[in-house]
Amino acid sequence: MKFHYALVDDLIDRDEFERRVEEKIAESGDLLDDQTAAMLVVREMGRSHVRIRDLSPASSLACFFARVFSVGAPREFQRSDGTKGMVANLIVGDETGRIRVVLWGEKAEAVHEIETGDALEILGRVRDGGARPEVHALALQKAACQITCGEDAGVPEVPASGGDLEVRLIGMDPQRTFTRSDGSRGEMVEAVIGNGNGVARLVCWAPHLLAGFKPGSCIRITGAAARITGQGVEYSLGETGTVTPSDATIDVPITPLAAVREGGSYAVAGTIVHAQSPRSFTTRAGTTSWVRNLVISDGSSEMPLVLWGERAQEHLVPGDRIEAYNAAARRGRYGNLELSLGRGSALIVRSGTEGEAVEVSGTVIATRMGTCLDTGTACYLLDEALPVGLEVRVTGTALRGVITVHRCEAVDVDPAPLLRRLDRFVGT
Repeated sequence: MKFHYALVDDLIDRDEFERRVEEKIAESGDLLDDQTAAMLVVREMGRSHVRIRDLSPASSLACFFARVFSVGAPREFQRSDGTKGMVANLIVGDETGRIRVVLWGEKAEAVHEIETGDALEILGRVRDGGARPEVHALALQKAACQITCGEDAGVPEVPASGGDLEVRLIGMDPQRTFTRSDGSRGEMVEAVIGNGNGVARLVCWAPHLLAGFKPGSCIRITGAAARITGQGVEYSLGETGTVTPSDATIDVPITPLAAVREGGSYAVAGTIVHAQSPRSFTTRAGTTSWVRNLVISDGSSEMPLVLWGERAQEHLVPGDRIEAYNAAARRGRYGNLELSLGRGSALIVRSGTEGEAVEVSGTVIATRMGTCLDTGTACYLLDEALPVGLEVRVTGTALRGVITVHRCEAVDVDPAPLLRRLDRFVGT
């Protein structure tokens, strides 16, 4: 009963809630148990259970039923005050989608009591997890109900760990340094891989294993451990693994935009028909990140595509042909279906690579996209920073609205045209 009272504790006190539950049981002739009666009271007060597709960070609390697809092992971490904490993740789903559920403290320590296939009733707060929302559980209990999860849920089966993987290396982020729990430093690299079965994220804790391989290469990976996360399948590869070239021809299937369904992860391709400028925001960790909204079309359908982090700062213009891998399908703030591209995903620009020789003059200006050259009739992004306000003549190569500068020289401004325009203005 405490579980369900948390959904309405801002509306009535505990004694009144228990009185209503007992009243429900009496009205049924003692046919209802405490849990069912409590659910009915909650529903009458407008706080009924929701489906996963309707979960939104805008709501304070949410309660829903879901089936467990993946149970993550609990992990210990150190809080900012130096104390130890415990966290574990579940991937759950219903007929409308899937979502990550985060367990903290004692709930994380007891995660071994939960098994794949269990039906759960979950009470928690919905948080914005970037590409996908996630639920931080306040309480959960096993439920005696059947939960159907169709293909629209997009939940992949967990691949076998340790075997051979023949995949295409789709994208690879720069190598970065991290700090282990014992304070020592390590290095890692994240990549996106794919084959005929779909796309997955690869976290390589031994970057030298991927040295010499470039995006587009076909490789064979041995010794990678697999698991399902809130963003699909993820492989972890350590020192005991191997990566070798593969002679296989590996194609990654592209999903038509019309076939995208909420809750799944997809590889899609299309042409940018609309592109907003990147917008900065402050993350929960206090750092600055970026988000950018696009609309893409594959010729038969259009769909919004949201880029997060570094991908939001890529130079993209309408008309660019792009491919997005491991894009998460979710509902946007206005209820429309959109694709999100964040960590564990890849963005490839397929537009032409041959530029056009240009010689243009104009004024150097600062924009949100970077340093630009305003010619009066067009605006080009420059690949190098120049003093803002300077009048210059630039010789270089223009490609997709960007000029690679080969030569730059300052030019004298002829005041005569400006004075003539000023005279006409004053004359009016």
